Amino acid sequence: MEQTTLYVSILHQSLERKKEYLNKLLQLTKKQAEIAGEKDFNEDAFEDVINEKDILINNINEIDKGFTSVYDRVRTEVLDNQDVYKKELLAIQELIRECVDFGMEIEATEKRNKALFEQVFARGFKGIKQVKQSKQVANRYYQSMSNGAVNDSILYDRKK
Repeated sequence: MEQTTLYVSILHQSLERKKEYLNKLLQLTKKQAEIAGEKDFNEDAFEDVINEKDILINNINEIDKGFTSVYDRVRTEVLDNQDVYKKELLAIQELIRECVDFGMEIEATEKRNKALFEQVFARGFKGIKQVKQSKQVANRYYQSMSNGAVNDSILYDRKK
């Protein structure tokens, strides 16, 4: 029973950490929206945010694995003695709700960010396309000039 109480405490602590990481993840996701909204897209800042999010997501996945492992160990004991662990279970349920709420807010923010970044990348590709077209036109001009495409006979006056 004492060991089960310890495990329930570990479950509670892991959910607290997960909630903290989800909050940080939400803040980074909002930061991505700010980066997308800037006039000049900062690739380095964007990459930094992506790397930080990757670390947080890995941490959250590890917490989830640990939570599942610990819960599997104590599930039968806790279910058989719900009245003993009622207070802790209610706190855990509340933390789970808060984590789900964070997850939903992150998902909604990510969807909005996706639309923003599609616009940013479309602008970037449009600029690249214009540069490429300008370069092609310049290359064709230089090619035509170097190949002697201009007929010299046109320059002479045919009247004598």
